[in-house]
Amino acid sequence: MKGTTTARSGLGFLAAEAGGSTNDMIFFKTNIGEKHYPHLAIDLGYSRSKPTSGIMYEGIDQPMELEFGNAISTVAQWIDRNGTCILIIEAVLSTFHNESGNPDFRGDFEQRRGWYYGPGVVTFAAAMRFLQVLRQLIASDVLVFLAEAFLSFKKTRSRHSNDAMIIFNRFWHTYPEEMKAGTEPILDFIAGVPSVRVFHE
Repeated sequence: MKGTTTARSGLGFLAAEAGGSTNDMIFFKTNIGEKHYPHLAIDLGYSRSKPTSGIMYEGIDQPMELEFGNAISTVAQWIDRNGTCILIIEAVLSTFHNESGNPDFRGDFEQRRGWYYGPGVVTFAAAMRFLQVLRQLIASDVLVFLAEAFLSFKKTRSRHSNDAMIIFNRFWHTYPEEMKAGTEPILDFIAGVPSVRVFHE
Protein backbone atom coordinates (compact mmCIF):
# COMPACT_ATOMS: atom_id res chain seq x y z
CA MET A 1 0.00 0.00 0.00
CA LYS A 2 2.96 2.34 0.45
CA GLY A 3 3.29 5.21 -1.97
CA THR A 4 -0.37 5.12 -3.01
CA THR A 5 -3.33 7.41 -2.52
CA THR A 6 -6.98 6.39 -2.68
CA ALA A 7 -10.37 7.38 -1.25
CA ARG A 8 -12.79 5.31 0.81
CA SER A 9 -16.29 6.25 1.96
CA GLY A 10 -15.56 9.97 2.17
CA LEU A 11 -12.23 9.45 3.90
CA GLY A 12 -8.95 10.57 2.45
CA PHE A 13 -6.23 7.93 2.62
CA LEU A 14 -2.64 8.92 3.28
CA ALA A 15 0.07 6.26 3.01
CA ALA A 16 3.65 6.81 4.09
CA GLU A 17 6.15 6.69 1.26
CA ALA A 18 8.76 3.94 1.30
CA GLY A 19 11.56 5.01 3.60
CA GLY A 20 9.44 7.83 5.00
CA SER A 21 7.72 8.19 8.35
CA THR A 22 6.99 5.41 10.79
CA ASN A 23 3.23 5.85 10.48
CA ASP A 24 1.24 3.59 8.19
CA MET A 25 -1.65 5.88 7.34
CA ILE A 26 -3.48 9.06 8.22
CA PHE A 27 -7.13 9.46 7.32
CA PHE A 28 -8.62 12.83 6.46
CA LYS A 29 -12.39 13.41 6.31
CA THR A 30 -13.77 16.53 4.70
CA ASN A 31 -17.30 16.50 6.18
CA ILE A 32 -16.74 16.88 9.90
CA GLY A 33 -20.42 16.76 10.86
CA GLU A 34 -21.47 17.13 14.48
CA LYS A 35 -19.01 14.80 16.23
CA HIS A 36 -17.17 16.95 18.74
CA TYR A 37 -13.72 15.45 18.68
CA PRO A 38 -10.86 17.36 20.34
CA HIS A 39 -9.87 20.23 18.11
CA LEU A 40 -6.80 22.39 17.72
CA ALA A 41 -6.71 25.72 15.91
CA ILE A 42 -3.50 27.10 14.43
CA ASP A 43 -3.01 30.49 12.82
CA LEU A 44 -0.07 29.36 10.71
CA GLY A 45 2.84 31.76 10.26
CA TYR A 46 6.00 31.31 8.20
CA SER A 47 9.02 33.20 9.50
CA ARG A 48 12.73 32.45 9.76
CA SER A 49 12.98 33.41 13.42
CA LYS A 50 9.77 34.98 14.76
CA PRO A 51 7.00 33.17 16.70
CA THR A 52 4.27 33.82 14.13
CA SER A 53 2.15 30.68 14.60
CA GLY A 54 -0.68 30.96 17.12
CA ILE A 55 -2.04 27.73 18.62
CA MET A 56 -5.05 27.07 20.84
CA TYR A 57 -6.57 23.83 22.11
CA GLU A 58 -8.60 22.65 25.07
CA GLY A 59 -6.56 22.19 28.21
CA ILE A 60 -4.46 25.36 28.04
CA ASP A 61 -5.53 28.64 29.63
CA GLN A 62 -4.08 30.92 26.97
CA PRO A 63 -3.12 30.40 23.32
CA MET A 64 0.57 30.14 22.55
CA GLU A 65 2.76 31.72 19.89
CA LEU A 66 5.52 29.55 18.45
CA GLU A 67 8.05 29.55 15.67
CA PHE A 68 7.07 27.50 12.63
CA GLY A 69 9.23 24.44 13.40
CA ASN A 70 8.13 24.32 17.05
CA ALA A 71 4.51 24.63 15.96
CA ILE A 72 4.79 21.49 13.85
CA SER A 73 6.29 19.42 16.68
CA THR A 74 3.73 20.78 19.17
CA VAL A 75 0.82 19.81 16.93
CA ALA A 76 2.35 16.37 16.27
CA GLN A 77 2.65 15.71 20.01
CA TRP A 78 -0.93 16.88 20.57
CA ILE A 79 -2.24 14.53 17.87
CA ASP A 80 -0.26 11.62 19.35
CA ARG A 81 -1.87 12.31 22.75
CA ASN A 82 -5.44 12.76 21.49
CA GLY A 83 -5.78 10.36 18.57
CA THR A 84 -8.84 11.11 16.42
CA CYS A 85 -9.10 14.89 16.26
CA ILE A 86 -9.91 18.00 14.26
CA LEU A 87 -7.04 20.12 12.96
CA ILE A 88 -8.08 23.63 11.89
CA ILE A 89 -5.44 25.55 9.99
CA GLU A 90 -5.62 29.24 9.10
CA ALA A 91 -3.80 28.79 5.80
CA VAL A 92 -4.59 27.84 2.21
CA LEU A 93 -5.41 24.11 2.04
CA SER A 94 -6.91 23.98 -1.47
CA THR A 95 -6.63 25.64 -4.87
CA PHE A 96 -8.80 26.33 -7.90
CA HIS A 97 -7.83 26.92 -11.53
CA ASN A 98 -10.30 28.16 -14.15
CA GLU A 99 -10.98 26.89 -17.67
CA SER A 100 -7.94 28.77 -18.96
CA GLY A 101 -5.73 27.00 -16.45
CA ASN A 102 -5.18 30.17 -14.43
CA PRO A 103 -5.50 30.44 -10.64
CA ASP A 104 -8.88 31.80 -9.57
CA PHE A 105 -11.03 32.36 -6.49
CA ARG A 106 -12.30 29.21 -4.79
CA GLY A 107 -15.61 30.82 -3.85
CA ASP A 108 -17.37 34.10 -3.12
CA PHE A 109 -15.78 34.26 0.33
CA GLU A 110 -12.40 34.89 -1.33
CA GLN A 111 -13.24 37.90 -3.49
CA ARG A 112 -11.08 40.32 -1.50
CA ARG A 113 -8.29 37.94 -0.55
CA GLY A 114 -7.31 35.35 -3.14
CA TRP A 115 -5.27 32.28 -2.28
CA TYR A 116 -2.86 32.82 -5.17
CA TYR A 117 -1.40 36.26 -4.38
CA GLY A 118 -0.17 38.31 -1.45
CA PRO A 119 -0.47 36.72 2.02
CA GLY A 120 -2.37 33.78 0.53
CA VAL A 121 0.71 32.52 -1.29
CA VAL A 122 2.76 32.61 1.93
CA THR A 123 0.20 30.55 3.84
CA PHE A 124 -0.03 28.18 0.86
CA ALA A 125 3.70 27.47 1.08
CA ALA A 126 3.58 27.25 4.87
CA ALA A 127 0.70 24.77 4.84
CA MET A 128 2.41 22.51 2.32
CA ARG A 129 5.57 22.30 4.43
CA PHE A 130 3.59 21.99 7.66
CA LEU A 131 1.55 18.99 6.49
CA GLN A 132 4.50 17.27 4.82
CA VAL A 133 6.58 17.38 8.00
CA LEU A 134 3.61 16.62 10.26
CA ARG A 135 2.97 13.51 8.21
CA GLN A 136 6.48 12.28 9.01
CA LEU A 137 6.26 13.03 12.74
CA ILE A 138 3.00 11.25 13.59
CA ALA A 139 4.02 8.02 15.30
CA SER A 140 0.87 5.92 14.79
CA ASP A 141 -2.25 5.51 12.64
CA VAL A 142 -4.66 8.35 13.29
CA LEU A 143 -7.87 9.88 11.95
CA VAL A 144 -7.57 13.63 11.46
CA PHE A 145 -10.46 15.83 10.38
CA LEU A 146 -8.80 18.64 8.45
CA ALA A 147 -10.47 22.04 8.06
CA GLU A 148 -9.36 25.44 6.76
CA ALA A 149 -10.00 28.64 8.67
CA PHE A 150 -10.26 31.91 6.75
CA LEU A 151 -9.82 34.86 9.11
CA SER A 152 -10.08 38.06 7.16
CA PHE A 153 -11.51 41.56 7.08
CA LYS A 154 -9.74 42.48 10.33
CA LYS A 155 -10.06 46.11 11.36
CA THR A 156 -6.67 46.19 13.06
CA ARG A 157 -3.55 44.04 13.17
CA SER A 158 -3.98 41.32 15.78
CA ARG A 159 -1.77 38.80 17.53
CA HIS A 160 -1.53 35.30 16.08
CA SER A 161 -2.51 33.88 19.45
CA ASN A 162 -5.70 35.95 19.46
CA ASP A 163 -6.59 34.75 15.95
CA ALA A 164 -6.12 31.14 17.05
CA MET A 165 -8.41 31.76 20.03
CA ILE A 166 -11.15 33.20 17.80
CA ILE A 167 -11.01 30.22 15.46
CA PHE A 168 -10.96 27.72 18.32
CA ASN A 169 -13.92 29.28 20.16
CA ARG A 170 -16.15 29.86 17.12
CA PHE A 171 -15.45 26.75 15.08
CA TRP A 172 -18.62 24.81 15.96
CA HIS A 173 -20.76 27.92 15.45
CA THR A 174 -19.46 28.66 11.94
CA TYR A 175 -20.74 26.93 8.80
CA PRO A 176 -18.53 25.88 5.87
CA GLU A 177 -18.48 28.05 2.75
CA GLU A 178 -19.57 26.97 -0.73
CA MET A 179 -16.60 25.93 -2.87
CA LYS A 180 -16.38 25.86 -6.66
CA ALA A 181 -16.46 22.49 -8.36
CA GLY A 182 -12.93 21.59 -9.38
CA THR A 183 -11.29 22.86 -6.19
CA GLU A 184 -8.39 20.58 -5.25
CA PRO A 185 -6.37 19.91 -2.09
CA ILE A 186 -2.89 21.42 -2.00
CA LEU A 187 -1.14 18.05 -1.65
CA ASP A 188 -1.67 14.78 -3.51
CA PHE A 189 -1.77 12.75 -0.32
CA ILE A 190 -4.89 14.58 0.83
CA ALA A 191 -7.91 12.94 -0.78
CA GLY A 192 -10.83 15.35 -0.54
CA VAL A 193 -11.06 19.11 -0.18
CA PRO A 194 -10.94 20.50 3.38
CA SER A 195 -13.94 22.64 4.23
CA VAL A 196 -13.42 26.39 4.64
CA ARG A 197 -14.97 28.42 7.45
CA VAL A 198 -14.77 32.22 7.50
CA PHE A 199 -14.17 33.98 10.81
CA HIS A 200 -14.45 37.70 11.51
CA GLU A 201 -12.57 39.43 14.28
